[in-house]
Amino acid sequence: MSSEPPTPTPKKGPTKLLVPLVLAIGVFLGVVFSRFIPFPFGYGPFGPPIFDEFRDLLVVHTILSTVIICLQIALVIVYLRVYIDTGARFALGILVVMSALLIQTVFQSPLLLGFVGRYDEVFGPYLFSGDLFTIAAYTIFLYLSLE
Repeated sequence: MSSEPPTPTPKKGPTKLLVPLVLAIGVFLGVVFSRFIPFPFGYGPFGPPIFDEFRDLLVVHTILSTVIICLQIALVIVYLRVYIDTGARFALGILVVMSALLIQTVFQSPLLLGFVGRYDEVFGPYLFSGDLFTIAAYTIFLYLSLE
């Protein structure tokens, strides 16, 4: 009989393959959700009708916003796991901040704004330019968090 204690098997954590998977899920869900954007058409209490160019921009904005939401959900899950495993206060702080940013993103989503019935046509092509930088930042943050 061997007196050596059994070596514990290392815990299998998330891999960096999660990053492209989350991006792919976000794009897929964004395309699906963009089919359900409640566009306010015609003249109503919110002004002139939505033009085709602006409608296309809203579809792109919906897809990009959904990718951001998926990245944020993944980050919340990663840091929730870190907090549960370690009890580290920094993980709790990041978890609180990420949850607040997730709630803010959901409330600014084109899907939710469409139900309110107002879009600002003034911003036009600038609607999704911030989304591109946000996606890049969250992708890098998720990648580094999985190391």
